[in-house]
Amino acid sequence: MKGTTHTLSARPAVAEPRSATATPLFLWGGGGMLAGEFLRLCEMHPALRLRAAVARSGAPLCESQPHLASGPDGVQKTASSEEALELLRESLAAGERPAVVLALPHGESPRLWSHLREELAADAQRVVVVDLAADYRLRDPKLYASAYGEPHADFAEAQRFAYGLPEYHREAIARATRCAAPGCFATAIQLATLPAAYAGLLDSDAPWILHGITGSSGSGNAPKPGTHHPFRHGNLWAYSLDGHRHEAELAQALALRGQEARLHLVAHSGPFARGIHLTAALPLSRRVEVDVVRSIYAEAYAGEPFVELLDARSGAVPDIRRVAGSNRACLAVSVRDSVLTVALTLDNLVKGGAGQGLQCLNLMLGVPETWGLSRSGLGVC
Repeated sequence: MKGTTHTLSARPAVAEPRSATATPLFLWGGGGMLAGEFLRLCEMHPALRLRAAVARSGAPLCESQPHLASGPDGVQKTASSEEALELLRESLAAGERPAVVLALPHGESPRLWSHLREELAADAQRVVVVDLAADYRLRDPKLYASAYGEPHADFAEAQRFAYGLPEYHREAIARATRCAAPGCFATAIQLATLPAAYAGLLDSDAPWILHGITGSSGSGNAPKPGTHHPFRHGNLWAYSLDGHRHEAELAQALALRGQEARLHLVAHSGPFARGIHLTAALPLSRRVEVDVVRSIYAEAYAGEPFVELLDARSGAVPDIRRVAGSNRACLAVSVRDSVLTVALTLDNLVKGGAGQGLQCLNLMLGVPETWGLSRSGLGVC
């Protein structure tokens, strides 16, 4: 059995020199938080070169993303959608293999990607696409309609997107040219439950209670009453009590193994900006010792660069500050009576969003999947 923790290697302080043949990057949705995080991560990436970033508002990136440094791969690459499309055509005509990142709100990716496919015609097949929204994650039309309350606008295309959770779909992602990166809660609940579920440890007849708390950045950058800082600070409340959309992605993962479960994800809004803290109370199908469970999780995530299993017996438990700013997820397991408790934290903007998208893009481009991604948290945030 491999070790139960992973040694985290130090990241370089300065980005490696960019290759002269670096992949040209085109991003739509440049004004959003995930876009800002994706472009920040790309600053340390040796194989990506930002060619154009399109904000729906038309505002330059130096206004919508002031944390990004000016420079050849920074805020000076703002473009209109028409300008970006023309640059994309030029890239394809030059024989390049460009990458397109869709960082749009849910529901907008199908319309844009359909437009790009129509404009690029056969050349669209040579574009590598990563969608950070939820539009292309689900393959069952009934499951999609149930989760989102309406039929999918481009469902035939959804079948061509690999599901972007590398820990469980790495080979499919590496073969794909189109990938849908999971969201924050979907990533957290799958990493927390799938090792036990796939090992046959869990009772599918009893409810799986998934208690998740997310930071305000999960609501995007448009001000809303529930995300306004004076209301959020020092406060905590639950939402989506009748079911959360991200349950569908766990249901899909279970169905791939012929399994199903009674999923009860209760989401909470927390008084912090970055991060997710998940506590999963999972009913066991039989009596099992915690060491057996830890071995199963250790084996499931052995060698994974961005998943760290802590030893709760020594008092080590996941916390948000440990992972904020990193692409890492930390988890710990405990068994009490007939319940397996899994605690997990990750940064919703990174491993639960932009970082996961970049990890998938690395795999699709055939470069090391850790490029541009920090495994160390901020520590203080």
